[in-house]
Amino acid sequence: MAFIRQVEVIIGPKGGEGVKINNLKIAFDIEKTDKPEPNTAKIQIYNLSKETHDKICVAENHCTLKAGYADETVTAILFGDVVKGTRKKSDTEYVSEIEVKDGRVAVQSGQVSVSYEKNTDALTIVQEMIDAIGLPSKGTELIPAGAKYPGAFSDIGQAADILREVLNKYELHYTIQNEMIYILKEGEASESTGLLLTTETGLLTTPQPVSDKTEETDTEKEAANRWEFRTMLFPQLIPGAACKVESSTITTEMKIAISKFTGDNWLSDFAIDIEAEVLA
Repeated sequence: MAFIRQVEVIIGPKGGEGVKINNLKIAFDIEKTDKPEPNTAKIQIYNLSKETHDKICVAENHCTLKAGYADETVTAILFGDVVKGTRKKSDTEYVSEIEVKDGRVAVQSGQVSVSYEKNTDALTIVQEMIDAIGLPSKGTELIPAGAKYPGAFSDIGQAADILREVLNKYELHYTIQNEMIYILKEGEASESTGLLLTTETGLLTTPQPVSDKTEETDTEKEAANRWEFRTMLFPQLIPGAACKVESSTITTEMKIAISKFTGDNWLSDFAIDIEAEVLA
């Protein structure tokens, strides 16, 4: 089992050469959900020089955060765009805190002015919105073959908003994970991680139900199907993906809804807190 941690941050202009930082204390908190809103992250770098801080903490700089274990693969757990950065003194140390959002620049720059006739092919609209956002995608095959958008419409605004509206017509939604658009269907996973999580393979806590309620409201029914647990830091455990869990409380295939990555390259947590839904 892996033990020696490694964390690395690379930040710079998108498409250009970034500044690589891996020899300082780096801490991170990343919250990923299966919702359309961009995933968020806060990265703290200790005792970074003011010159380097000023160079990397520029809005819309691109950030790659890698983490893992030295005796295994150290891979990216976050791609995103810098929103802002602050530098503060804490006791005898200076701490640079950088806020990052996944796919933020692409979503904000994906502005369109469109007009579609009635019964336009739904896949055509979806693909044009994805192209306007400018990120790669998975899951367009979930749009029913030959599906026609039921009405004519014109719109000026963000392609992401139109994409959400069109997908909702077919009981689909999208999420952005590591600068990839995933189209999702309720109750189905986007892909399988191939991971089997047990106490011997990285499951750190015994899974517990988020709620014991099975009646009353739709929200409570959904919660009754959700379980929460903690694992070691596996980058493929992203919202929408499936994994199998074997424990004393439940053994089943699950689709991840929320992944909260936390850790640093020193002594605190280095794990993922997960909420996942049981797959039928």
